Amino acid sequence: MQTVPSLNGHSATIPRMLVVEDDPLVRMVCVRWLKMRQYHADQVENGIRALEQLNEAPYDIVLTDLSMPLLNGLGLLRQIKERYPETDAIMITAYGSIDTAKQALKLGAFDYLTKPLDLDDLERTVSTCLEMRELKRLRHERETLSEMVALMELSRTISSRLDVGTQVGEFINQLRNRFKPAGVALSLLDPNEHKLTLLEQKGLQALEVGRTVAVPKLGSEEQVLRAHAELVQHYATGNQRVHLLCVQERPVGVLQMTWNEADPPLSDKEAQLFEVFTSSMGVALENGRLYSKLKHQNLQTIAALARAIDARDAYTRGHSEQVTKYSVRMAQAMRQTELWVERLRYGALLHDVGKIGVPDAILLKPGQLTQDEFEKMKQHPVTGARIVEEVLEDVRDIIRHHHEWYNGTGYPDRLKGEEIPLESRVIAVADAFDAMTSDRAYRKGMTVDKAVKILQSGRNEQWQGDLVDVLVDLINVEGEVLLEGKDRPAQAIFCDGNVSKVL
Repeated sequence: MQTVPSLNGHSATIPRMLVVEDDPLVRMVCVRWLKMRQYHADQVENGIRALEQLNEAPYDIVLTDLSMPLLNGLGLLRQIKERYPETDAIMITAYGSIDTAKQALKLGAFDYLTKPLDLDDLERTVSTCLEMRELKRLRHERETLSEMVALMELSRTISSRLDVGTQVGEFINQLRNRFKPAGVALSLLDPNEHKLTLLEQKGLQALEVGRTVAVPKLGSEEQVLRAHAELVQHYATGNQRVHLLCVQERPVGVLQMTWNEADPPLSDKEAQLFEVFTSSMGVALENGRLYSKLKHQNLQTIAALARAIDARDAYTRGHSEQVTKYSVRMAQAMRQTELWVERLRYGALLHDVGKIGVPDAILLKPGQLTQDEFEKMKQHPVTGARIVEEVLEDVRDIIRHHHEWYNGTGYPDRLKGEEIPLESRVIAVADAFDAMTSDRAYRKGMTVDKAVKILQSGRNEQWQGDLVDVLVDLINVEGEVLLEGKDRPAQAIFCDGNVSKVL
């Protein structure tokens, strides 16, 4: 349909008709009647000319004779259904060609009219066809709207997760499921570093994720697209769709989808859905990038705080960072999720933050603590949990319970077994190992093999047994790489009978 302005200021659509008939009289009658009904009507005398006309402009309905020279009505119908599926066809036939007209219906014709034409039949058939087209259009719009709403909801859900890695994985999975590309590449702009990074790719095996290309300061859209083309190299051509991701008209990244040459292009509906989905990707990924940057800065601040606490005692300097390293490696060996490991990292770095409330006379005492002093020292997990609860609520309980014992005789709440957060149980093993192998004012650090034997003797009493096994296995496999940063004399260590490297 073509759109024209109306007197009331709203747009009106005029159905476009094409009459294909070799009989000039029938052709004239049809066109005149259609124009009297305010339809746009063009006319051609055969099927070849009809295809030429259809190639130049879209039509809503083609009224075509069945018996014509060069290309008959059935041949034209097949071409219309194959090349112009949105166009409907109404066949015009002589009485003796009824069987052929019925065959045309099986091929997808909307209906047929018999000669001599009855104008009432013509009006009824054309009107019904237009009504059916309108119903189909409304149904299509409703389905498209429903899909758009679903995609927007999905996009909002993904966006709320903030973690860039999670966002990227879910966005790309949805794109692949919905639009079936052979390959997807996503690059993200870092405006501070002035570089574009290939963040993820699927199906484009030669591309190296993490590769970067410099982008001029305040890079224009064209410069960002050019940088992306350099990143994807030979994948920058062919059957593809490249979309610049923007936030407030500022480029933040590029999304590229490629298809095999034999794959059909996106339909108008799919292209519309693609635009809706990707419009929120830019905002989500930029928010995720800013969140990651803020999280990194936050972690640096926390690490500095942990170092400051450790520095109160020359013998515990670097303790929190060592405990964090052991804890994170244990979690990775346990195949925990990135989010879980991140929470553990915060808890391990800050597990002793409550010692800020312990007097130096107790914290730095070179000898054994009195019972009263020990009771005050035992309050540091509670104090630490209280310090972080407003800003790191999900880390609070990890800190509070890192001195609980697996058998329920620890402190502050005498939790037992699975009642203790798993993160706290991991930190308890890492904390004990680092404490035993580090020098203190009142003793020298133990050898690694002695510390391991103590851990093993406390299996399922002070520490969860299989978590002790995880750390011991890591020590056996990784040796000095895991223990790097520990200040101790060179010695051979033995763990479960396996000789590790000389440290």
